[in-house]
Amino acid sequence: MSKKSINPKTEGEKVYELGYHIISTVAEEGIPAEVDKIKAILNKEKAVVISEEAPKLRPLAYKIKKAFGGQYKTFEKAYFGWVKFALNEGADIANVDSALKASDTVLRYILVKTIKENTMYSPKITVFSDKESKIKVLTHKEPKEAKTASIEEIDKSIDDLVLDATEEVKI
Repeated sequence: MSKKSINPKTEGEKVYELGYHIISTVAEEGIPAEVDKIKAILNKEKAVVISEEAPKLRPLAYKIKKAFGGQYKTFEKAYFGWVKFALNEGADIANVDSALKASDTVLRYILVKTIKENTMYSPKITVFSDKESKIKVLTHKEPKEAKTASIEEIDKSIDDLVLDATEEVKI
């Protein structure tokens, strides 16, 4: 049998990230209290916060309706924040999920299982080339220094472009 090396602190630990929207009708001064309510839900399950970002008011990509006492209210903005946390083996993520569903001030949320390490990276743009089957990675290049042109040079280049265009039409 082969032995696996296991860190005793993280054995059975599961890491999650919670992204949430708090309704925009909450006053900005009340947002820390709403975040404390969300953290209380996590503390109830003995979650350990790894990292977080305080909510900021942002426009939503689309309108979202939420029911309040039998009536629906539509939101176009919400406070978006997130928290990454770890739960021990005995904790139940379903309790966190049901408590967030029951919240009157949480408009939407997403709960995903993730890893403890920071996964932020700088994105690279990939472009497929018709001539080659390889992927090219584009990187930012400094713009070339602008050249000044005389009116005669500009007129000549316009004439050349017009001549090229008329030759293509004749074909």
